[in-house]
Amino acid sequence: MLREVKAKNPRTARILKAREPQLIEPPKKTLLMHGTRCPQPLNTVLKTFHSMTKPHSVMFHKKNEIHPFENTESLEFLANKNECALVVFGSSNKKRPNCVTVARIFNSQLLDMCELLLLPAPDPNAIPPINELVMHVGLGLRPMILFAGTPWEDPTSSSHAMLKSFFLDLFKGEETDRIDVEGLQHILMIGAEEPREGLSPVVHLRWYKIITKRSGHKLPRVELEPIGPKFDFKIGRTRAAAPDLMKQAMKQAKRPNEDMKTKKNISMDAIGDKVGRVHLGKQDLSGLQTRKMKGLKRRAGMESDEDEDQDDDMMDIDDIDVMSQSEDEGEGHKRARIE
Repeated sequence: MLREVKAKNPRTARILKAREPQLIEPPKKTLLMHGTRCPQPLNTVLKTFHSMTKPHSVMFHKKNEIHPFENTESLEFLANKNECALVVFGSSNKKRPNCVTVARIFNSQLLDMCELLLLPAPDPNAIPPINELVMHVGLGLRPMILFAGTPWEDPTSSSHAMLKSFFLDLFKGEETDRIDVEGLQHILMIGAEEPREGLSPVVHLRWYKIITKRSGHKLPRVELEPIGPKFDFKIGRTRAAAPDLMKQAMKQAKRPNEDMKTKKNISMDAIGDKVGRVHLGKQDLSGLQTRKMKGLKRRAGMESDEDEDQDDDMMDIDDIDVMSQSEDEGEGHKRARIE
């Protein structure tokens, strides 16, 4: 279960509100640090990642005796102290030389983690010295990211899906709905080799600078120039996120026009009017109140309308006989008076 923190004062309430899911998430801050032993190739990786993620990254130069897969308390403490959601830790030992561990932090605890083993360069001159790591790219510009290879689209490969999410969070920068063409200056190509039996998949990182030249037409000719060092990694150990923790981390903020609860049986027609559907049960019309009229009132003791009609017919015959008898008596009195 996630730890629920209640605000005790307005300042804490503002901090907790800033940590809630946002409709447009700010760029994630990255913490880069190395362990007790960090050779030059590994330091080159950290320096390059730091230069490509400025100004949303912090790099430590002191040695840190941390073992992420054995104990994560120190990693979580340093990340929370510096308000970083991503951690890139480089260390080297006899069993795992030149190891880069990438981890994500959510709600002050470790979310998931992946280990990348840096492979030795075939050409010793492929990795330039540290003083030549300037990428000649504007500060804060986002790269265009290209994932090459079928493993990135394979849903069964959990390690590639996790690593793809890591790289997107690390290099995507600030989200915006408008992009200036002048800001598209470099491309990050992340390639993955085809998986083989008994061999760990290899991931290649390459940076290219975009150069536009005259083509004699309306659109310029675009060329790619390799810049910076080239890195080849082998995927090592991974630690996936817990399902309930990942569900909380993937929670999105409420949109301004989105209601709290989804209303059922309501839709929009082609014109744009709101149309609703109401479901009613079976109606009982026996107790329906109608207009009160004496002629429609049913007499007491009558079971049906037929009995009432028969009684009305009998009543009419009796009235006729009485009226005929009274008329005969009246005529008799008239004759007696005349005589």
